[in-house]
Amino acid sequence: MQVFKGKRAFTLIELLVVIAIIAILAAMLLPALAKANEEAKRAQCKSNLHQLGVATLMYASDSRDFLPDLSDQGGTNGVWFWDMNRTVASNLLANVGKNTTLFYCPNEFYLFNNGTPDAWNAFENYVVTGYIWLFPNAPGMTSDSIISGTNMVTKITQPRPGFSIAATEMILDATISESSLASGRIYFNISAGNGTFVRTAHLNQNKTPSGGNICFLDNHIEWRPFAAMTNKVDPAGLPEFQF
Repeated sequence: MQVFKGKRAFTLIELLVVIAIIAILAAMLLPALAKANEEAKRAQCKSNLHQLGVATLMYASDSRDFLPDLSDQGGTNGVWFWDMNRTVASNLLANVGKNTTLFYCPNEFYLFNNGTPDAWNAFENYVVTGYIWLFPNAPGMTSDSIISGTNMVTKITQPRPGFSIAATEMILDATISESSLASGRIYFNISAGNGTFVRTAHLNQNKTPSGGNICFLDNHIEWRPFAAMTNKVDPAGLPEFQF
């Protein structure tokens, strides 16, 4: 009589070995995948800033080289350094084909869809964007010596004193922080009121900043490593930001 033998099942030890190998491979691959994902987001962010820079230069060319003035007029300008009065935002939006997503770094897009209505429509007189604008009289910009007073840039033909046009920053990735008694400066889970939290745009896996993209007055874009961000601005009542 012919006897048919079934397939041999894996032993427990063999299964554990396979699981261990899968875990090792995952541990090797996940950091590489995360790095590739972040590099893609940096590239998209850079493209966003370039298009916003073009929109700003178009605005300036129609305004005798003046940058958009974000002076507060009865609460129309918002509170945070990434807020922009709706009139200026609408003008820039028209110059980028009415694509609101360009106003948000991919890592800061949570600001846009953080609630209903979205950040572009939540407030009547201003919009919440995902970049920091070094435009004249922007929220939080009028009391710091680095970017206010004689250092306030008002025209695309007027660099910061001691700098060239190509070295004068105009639009920044958000590299923000607040002081913590327990752990020094923190760059994520920063309270923004009403139960919401904000964070630095580009973080390392250990939650420290890696750097940020910067659009300059001549509309070229550079990645600036965090270690090179020597400018620190500390607006009253808001997180500190660096560039």
